[in-house]
Amino acid sequence: MMTEYLPALIWSLSAFACLFIAKRRALRITAIRAVLVTFLGPFVIPFVLAARPEIRR
Repeated sequence: MMTEYLPALIWSLSAFACLFIAKRRALRITAIRAVLVTFLGPFVIPFVLAARPEIRR
């Protein structure tokens, strides 16, 4: 019964993890990145970690 909800739970938790990592690394959250997180789910975490932080002056 609960196993049907497991993929959705993993997908949602990975989206929150991506947003958390992006905020900690001072990355801009753009529409393109939001779509990537939505469609790729847990597979986008390495891309968020590899993204360069925004340079603030």
